[in-house]
Amino acid sequence: MIQATLEAPFSMKGRGVHSGDFCSVSVFPAEENHGLLFVRSDIEENSSIEASYKNISETAMCTRLSNSHGIAINTVEHILAALVGMGVTNAVIKVSGEEIPILDGSADPFVREILAVGVKKQSQKRKILKILKYLRVEDGDRWSSLSSNDHFSIHICCDFKKNGLKTEAASFDYAKNNFSEEIAPARTFGFFAEAEFLRKNNLARGATLENTVVFDENGLPMNESDLRFADEPMRHKILDIIGDLSLSGYQILGKFESFCPSHKMNHQILATLFQNPDNYAIVT
Repeated sequence: MIQATLEAPFSMKGRGVHSGDFCSVSVFPAEENHGLLFVRSDIEENSSIEASYKNISETAMCTRLSNSHGIAINTVEHILAALVGMGVTNAVIKVSGEEIPILDGSADPFVREILAVGVKKQSQKRKILKILKYLRVEDGDRWSSLSSNDHFSIHICCDFKKNGLKTEAASFDYAKNNFSEEIAPARTFGFFAEAEFLRKNNLARGATLENTVVFDENGLPMNESDLRFADEPMRHKILDIIGDLSLSGYQILGKFESFCPSHKMNHQILATLFQNPDNYAIVT
């Protein structure tokens, strides 16, 4: 595998799903070995934030990155999933505002822009993070694990019975599945019964039926448009995992498994992974 960047920059704008504020994002090509870097373009100094698990400062309903100066960007997981899902390893992501625009709630708008400008292969090989040991983190009855594998795969199970949906399992395998067609279009979702809690906690202030699939107490979508997939919530969970795990800074060679995954546990599994160098090897 080799490194890649964009052939040309692209820009998008919209509302933040949690803040409700107008924001914009522009993504630019970057040189080899640069990695993915966020920059708050509306702030003059100390505005860079490396796309790293070390900079995760909040995981309630989204992933928030902050630098040592307290500069932050919310909801980075969708654009990160789009970039790494399309093979982009080097880019500068300039954001005006505190949040990445939610757009339609999926990674698909970003993927379409990436396809429109093109992906440019570079000469340097990409470094791969090979999982050597079984690792597991838990949060109540929830859990997530990483284990060795000859490619990157994800397998999850979610229990939505209390929200009127059935318990489901879903998988994504980089060796077999197509990210742009099978994962990127899956939209963020929520439950109408949780709306009051979200409002009280200043979350989802920009959520609408145009950018979020909302399920009623019977587990039926309240949106006018149909679900894009029968298991769209499960696929969106996988999208979030891809975005969050990209904060390792590498393409992971291993198997990720989880029961009721969350942004919090995605962060915890990376922190646990890097606690001990014996857990992994960096290869090309």
